[in-house]
Amino acid sequence: MENAVPLMTKIDKNQISDINRAMPDGPAGIIPGKLPDQKYADNSSIDWSGEVNPYSEYPYSTVGKIFFRQRDIYGTFFSAVCSGAVIRENEVWTAGHCVHRGSGLEFGWSTDMVFVPQYYDGYAPCGQWTITQAKTTSDWYNNGTRDGLDPDHDYAKVLVSNPNTACTGILGFAYNQDYNQQYLSVGYPAEDPYNGQRMIFCWSTLLKLGIGSPATYGISCPMNGGTSGGPFIINGNALNGTNSYIVPGANELYSPYFNSDTKSFYDSGF
Repeated sequence: MENAVPLMTKIDKNQISDINRAMPDGPAGIIPGKLPDQKYADNSSIDWSGEVNPYSEYPYSTVGKIFFRQRDIYGTFFSAVCSGAVIRENEVWTAGHCVHRGSGLEFGWSTDMVFVPQYYDGYAPCGQWTITQAKTTSDWYNNGTRDGLDPDHDYAKVLVSNPNTACTGILGFAYNQDYNQQYLSVGYPAEDPYNGQRMIFCWSTLLKLGIGSPATYGISCPMNGGTSGGPFIINGNALNGTNSYIVPGANELYSPYFNSDTKSFYDSGF
């Protein structure tokens, strides 16, 4: 997997709007997370962006790197990497384009998937979790990349067979929140100047809204390919977004908005 392609959707800045208003479709809610055993939450002040330190501190402890294979438009397999975060004892959240190409085709599913929480320079301190099933939204599956890009439902979750949440903890989940939040985005960027071997964070307020309905939203962040699927976290413990796409050269990272539809997907089984 050393030559795996770091996935990240890239959007021209001319496609991004400057609208700035919230669009919840129901009451706001937050489901609490769970700390790992013998660990504590990191409530210290942090810089705007940089490498996480230490990886074992919650909520960073829930984040890891996803290795997998996917087919290109010609049906040829290539190795790829994304990021993800633990949301249940045996479930990990990630981006829709990390589990399926969004082409509406059955062969678009990713295969041979493995989640490595707290990955660091090839080390797996919480083990390598085998991914046995993956699911994404019907909107992403059918329309994600078929006619351009439809990122407003670009999220997914996977089922793992050998989790160790005593080591990682579990992220909470927030939905129908106001767009104006302080966001912590975490992932494994692998394009220059990054190498995909270290966990990186961005700490930012809302920058602007983007494409899609409900509108995706962006923060100021220099992370790039390989970051896809990592979490947007609010209140230090709740998943409230997913690293979905970037605007190259603009230090802008965007997520789908989490509304009642997202909560229904979060609640759904495999």
